[in-house]
Amino acid sequence: MTSKEKNSHLTRVGIFYDGNYFWHVSTFYYQYHERKSRLSVGGLHRFLKYQIAQLEGTSPELCKIVDAHYFRGRLSAAEAAKASGDVLFYERLFDDVLNSEGVMMHHLPLSRTGKGNKKKEKGVDVLFALEAYERALQNQFDVVVLIAADGDYIPLVRKLHALGTRVMVLGWDLEHEGDSRRDNTTTYTSYELLEEATYPVMMNELIDSRAFRSDPIVNGLFVNKGQSEERNREIKGRPYQAPQARTRPIDPAAVKNASEEPTALSVEESASTEGADAVQLATGPEPEITLSVQDSLASPEVKVIGHIDLPDDKPARPLGEELHDGLVRGQINTLKSGFGFIDVGTKENAFFHYKSLNGINFNDLLVGDIVEVRLGRSEKDQLVASDVALIEE
Repeated sequence: MTSKEKNSHLTRVGIFYDGNYFWHVSTFYYQYHERKSRLSVGGLHRFLKYQIAQLEGTSPELCKIVDAHYFRGRLSAAEAAKASGDVLFYERLFDDVLNSEGVMMHHLPLSRTGKGNKKKEKGVDVLFALEAYERALQNQFDVVVLIAADGDYIPLVRKLHALGTRVMVLGWDLEHEGDSRRDNTTTYTSYELLEEATYPVMMNELIDSRAFRSDPIVNGLFVNKGQSEERNREIKGRPYQAPQARTRPIDPAAVKNASEEPTALSVEESASTEGADAVQLATGPEPEITLSVQDSLASPEVKVIGHIDLPDDKPARPLGEELHDGLVRGQINTLKSGFGFIDVGTKENAFFHYKSLNGINFNDLLVGDIVEVRLGRSEKDQLVASDVALIEE
């Protein structure tokens, strides 16, 4: 497929919000982040159109959000009226936002569970999964976007994949230390859920990246009271390159297919751009060089006089070897969006998170790097690595 033969079919997108998770993320950016602004539902939908278009090899105009649903537990009207902070008003205000963006709301009553008889959500995740799967069966989505963090949604992702539907998961890893322990705010996305998704996207890394500090689509993710909504909308006729989010590595077969299909704007679109604003597009991977300089030269005749004792090759140190202070030797064999896996010489690879690194930046790591790690077990009995540091060999 040439660049002029870009996929002309609609890419149908369904979006499903875990409302409690979305509210926590939005509140974090409003209260603790330097942006001091809540997430914009319309801006998020616009971002998804550009991001999916880039990953699917189509244009944003052909990415259509055909269905969107929001799930959350809610107080009764009588309970909300008694609550402090004018809960009823702000719930209704956010309902208006969701309605204006075509998002269907699903609310379940909060239940009293656990110690202290506190109100908690019950059954929301089940309703979320059932509704998403049923809608995918009926509407035949090309891509389903899950704005969720819980690993309980992994079976849903697998079921959607069985239908032939690609799944994007928007993840946030957020942490804020308050004045007291009760003020601490921590939100993490299940690494198992990200691993299972077709397109895992770590939103906090993209939002905080200096490369996209002036990006209109990324900035449009937040409510901007001083700027009209129209100014945040994409400008017709002006090509826009969506930001490159961190996603799972692509296998060689996918890279081969990508070299035959366009992944960005068409040649006709780029040609219409004026002057310095023109976007230079990559045409495909560089051809592989199969003949080295040494291979092209005739091998010289070597005469050996006498006996030469060559030093033996230094044996490779085994993975899992104990080093010092309880640390062991390992090798990075997988890197994902903010996490990865390390071979420590056992049948089970050790999971590590970017917050487990010691003195190194996650973006500087490469598959094959030799590291020293401290091994342990998670609550789910998974092998995990902490105090991960590079070893110079």
